[in-house]
Amino acid sequence: MDLKFDIYQKEFIKISISDCRKEILDFFRTSFNKQLKDNSIKIRKDEFLRKRKDFSLLKARLGLRFEMSESFREFIARAPTYNTVKDNTEIDEETILQKLGREKFSRIPTKNQLKNLRKLCALPAGASFSVPGAGKTTEALGFYAFHKKSDKTKLLVISPINAFISWKEEIKKCFSKDLEIQRLRGKAKEVGEILINDPTHMIINYDALRNPERFNLIKQLILDNDDLVVVLDESHKIKGKEISKIMHQLSPLISRKLILTGTPMPQDVSDLKSQFNFIFPEERVVDADQLPDKFQPVFVRTTKGQLDYKYPDIKYKKTFIEPSSAFMTFYDEYLRKKLDQGFSLEDLLEVRSLKKAVLKLIMFFSRPYSCIDMVYKLDESLAERIESEGFGAKIDAAIKSAKDLISQNKKVVIWTSFKKNVEDIAEVFGDQAVFIHGGVNTADQSEEKQFAEFDTREKRIDKFKNDPNCMVLVANPAAASESISLHENCDHAIYVDRTFNAGQFMQSRDRIHRLIERSKEREKHIEIIMLKLPGSVEQRVHDAIEGKIKRMAEFLDDPSLKSLGGFSEEVSGDEEEVLMNDITDSELNRVVRNF
Repeated sequence: MDLKFDIYQKEFIKISISDCRKEILDFFRTSFNKQLKDNSIKIRKDEFLRKRKDFSLLKARLGLRFEMSESFREFIARAPTYNTVKDNTEIDEETILQKLGREKFSRIPTKNQLKNLRKLCALPAGASFSVPGAGKTTEALGFYAFHKKSDKTKLLVISPINAFISWKEEIKKCFSKDLEIQRLRGKAKEVGEILINDPTHMIINYDALRNPERFNLIKQLILDNDDLVVVLDESHKIKGKEISKIMHQLSPLISRKLILTGTPMPQDVSDLKSQFNFIFPEERVVDADQLPDKFQPVFVRTTKGQLDYKYPDIKYKKTFIEPSSAFMTFYDEYLRKKLDQGFSLEDLLEVRSLKKAVLKLIMFFSRPYSCIDMVYKLDESLAERIESEGFGAKIDAAIKSAKDLISQNKKVVIWTSFKKNVEDIAEVFGDQAVFIHGGVNTADQSEEKQFAEFDTREKRIDKFKNDPNCMVLVANPAAASESISLHENCDHAIYVDRTFNAGQFMQSRDRIHRLIERSKEREKHIEIIMLKLPGSVEQRVHDAIEGKIKRMAEFLDDPSLKSLGGFSEEVSGDEEEVLMNDITDSELNRVVRNF
């Protein structure tokens, strides 16, 4: 044989070469940057799978003969390819229910979940993009149960830390109250000790995989267990450069996998790329605009309109308030007038990029005092006026609305993107409030600190939900927009400010607007507080969010997303870095152009 393929040390493909003609050697050098050694070459499995089609082309072009070991054939047979599964026939309901019964899956799937499982279970790799409350976790556990080969089939969930609670609860509801999902938390040594005990069901957070030692432990877990199902929860989280690279290395090693998110493209169609690459790493997609069509055969979605239970009615309200006089003086004299004179927004706001300038402008609208040092340099008397006005018009309005609701014995969530706002608003309400803003982790934040914040977060959410004296939750969407269900306890949300991240807005909104039994159904109220300044950055944010939601609606074929209800008539780094990533270049230009 000209080329012989075998598995080497679990992680590599060993290719023995008897035909050493120049074209073959050039192929390995250009495709893998490798030279022949002892008439063989070793290639990592993930590298090999991504170039598997190239081997077929090489074989046809040079008339080569391939020999494959049994272990190599098994490896190839397990690796899902897009072209072989995109036309798979759905599995009938009876077959699925019988298999779930044999695996002691105790929860009875709804008709929508069963419809989705018919498609997903026919695939080795797929996606569920259903709305919050539709049961994506149930579908994922059903997918796992259907693909189980034995009692030793393992489940690995990779998710944000804040989804751990949901998985802990749902696995018990779907299988047994005694079943636990093992949290792989702690330093690499501690995670290694947990894995030595050979748990069957495991969950780890995305940030943990940034640590090379923990990454290698998970990689080895995958290599050691062919009989493994991997689920990515909130899969839109893997679009960042570092985490997408990590998943790029793991994905070809996983034969059965599922991704879950209700907001697969929170910014634009390019958000789909890393998610599609995870489930089908071999499939090359040159143009991101092809991704919606590529996803069609392999994803499912239950829309709000398809649910058996009713989503409560939701009333949107934009509250326009007059800016304070000091704010308007700065806005007119030091921003608008100077921009008309040819100054750049970056120079005026003393930052080095337009993205930072727009973020600082959003922050200034939210709370003028946040830029007090800059104002002092320009006009000391104006700075003193801004200082005397306290929080500013928007936060004052949010506090007043919240107090009105509390007087009616109604709980309320107040959303703001900035940590200082979160803390100070909560302080106004004293023991009646809790706050959460730990979702934005800095690069040097320890794993212990992240989980300590997670534990604190659990306690605070529980207090808000169950303590009758705790009436206000003040939160940063980066920390609390996902994996929290407040719909049975709270009917009101107030937004002090928003960024360009449509996904975070939708997720945060849906904390109180979820699937609910008719007996518990109550009307929901969303209030957006905006300054009365037509064409301002706040209006640009609103327009951008609505545009992104409409584009996602077209991809998902979900009419319920196509507008923001009553509005139509009228995302590791520090906080600044995360918020800036939400802004596209075209959005930046519109902010400046319409100032």
